[in-house]
Amino acid sequence: MRYIVVFALFLGASIHLQAQAVDKAQVNAAAEALIDTYQLTEAQETEAYTIAERRLRNKAEIAYLESSDPKLYLQKKNAIREGEIVSLRRLLNQEQLPILRAQITERRKQESGLIQQMKAQGATREEIQLAIWEME
Repeated sequence: MRYIVVFALFLGASIHLQAQAVDKAQVNAAAEALIDTYQLTEAQETEAYTIAERRLRNKAEIAYLESSDPKLYLQKKNAIREGEIVSLRRLLNQEQLPILRAQITERRKQESGLIQQMKAQGATREEIQLAIWEME
């Protein structure tokens, strides 16, 4: 009987760990995109893989919320995006930071355009916030 309980615990733990595993091909593709975009050095590449893996793992962990609680899902997805930006700021050197700043500026312009458009349509603050979080 004791062996059955121990086996059940190990089985549950292994299923849980497999569910959180991220596809290495996706991690490699995301990291390569970061490497290409920011022209990262070899020393920075390992951290790029870590950032990409963390982002994909976090997105996989909140995937169940997409159908059960869409608002919370969008909020958490936005937090993951902001966390990635913070990690990239720490990683990049002075020559690479202007690329990130340009991307952030472009994102803000898109958000501003969306806000102006939705205000003209009479959307509420909550609707506008949800629309901003939906942007990817």
